Amino acid sequence: MLIHPKGSPSSRIWVICESPLANDEKKGYLFSAGLGYAFHKMMEDAALPDYYVICRRPHTDNASAFNIIENELNHYKPPLIIALGAAGEFLCEQLKREKKHKSHTTQLNKYAGSLLSSKMLSYPHYIMPMNDIGYFMQDYTERNVTTYFDLQKLREEYFFWVKTGTIQPLPQRDLHYQEMTIDEILTHFARFSRTSLISVDIETVYPKGDSSFKPHPGLPITISIADSKSFAISFNMFRDSPCETRILWRELNELLRKVPNLGQNYFNFDTHFLQALGFEINLRNIQDTLIRHHVLWPELPHKLQFQTRQYTREPYYKDEGHHWSFKNLTKLRRYNCLDTAVTYEIWEQQEDEFRERGTLR
Repeated sequence: MLIHPKGSPSSRIWVICESPLANDEKKGYLFSAGLGYAFHKMMEDAALPDYYVICRRPHTDNASAFNIIENELNHYKPPLIIALGAAGEFLCEQLKREKKHKSHTTQLNKYAGSLLSSKMLSYPHYIMPMNDIGYFMQDYTERNVTTYFDLQKLREEYFFWVKTGTIQPLPQRDLHYQEMTIDEILTHFARFSRTSLISVDIETVYPKGDSSFKPHPGLPITISIADSKSFAISFNMFRDSPCETRILWRELNELLRKVPNLGQNYFNFDTHFLQALGFEINLRNIQDTLIRHHVLWPELPHKLQFQTRQYTREPYYKDEGHHWSFKNLTKLRRYNCLDTAVTYEIWEQQEDEFRERGTLR
């Protein structure tokens, strides 16, 4: 039996599912039963009632019959697409790459709320991956997070498209993570010394497996500093020249001591390593987005990955911190830069929340 789409293909928001939901066959069109009603309630709560639902496998009596979704998308050109479950893995290269190594649900949870794109589509668009609807019925907290954070983000993208006729560009950040000379680093320090807050993050290496150094907690190998959500640098903590390392550490200590520091889990992690290396950190003058998030949203997860999803338009990037090598730390430094810039953006959004909730001040 052919299960028909729901809504009008002229809608600017398309929802793509992999196969019909339970009991859709009774009425012959998608999302016509209980789970479909639950999804519609999520869309209504997010003030997104106008959307079009289409299915990759619309024939219930022939599971091998696939609708050529990419042709229809390129014809109607919806700028915003919600890809449920396996439909996201079909469209988005980021999900395809990890599917071989990670579980289906874990991978979708990482990219949930991200604004992704597909090489299959020839026009400007964003694809937001989401778990299958049944998952939200099992985890109501995730249902609310998706409705009031992810779908609200999609709603803002929709209004930007209505206003401008194009999709909103993703965040543009000026990240300096290539090898820098000591003079270049110190020039950046001079800029940072004139600001009122710097976002700081270290990346550490530590013994693994059966290493004889196993009890050792490890050492920082790179550090990133940002003075805004759009500008960050990252550099190696240890230089080839011991003389340059001494100069770098003296100037870095002066910067960390004088300018208030911001970080994610900064109190419980970064400060311990930095103080162990002899850096003077003014613990009375630190902002920590993890602690602030505990105050603002005690019932939610508090990791940087979740806060990035909640507060920013930055797509999921945490896997970029893996698979680097000591021969080339460029990839790790770029990841390091993103952490500080994103943390700064989160802090700014949290400041707005604290202002709105005057009783938390």
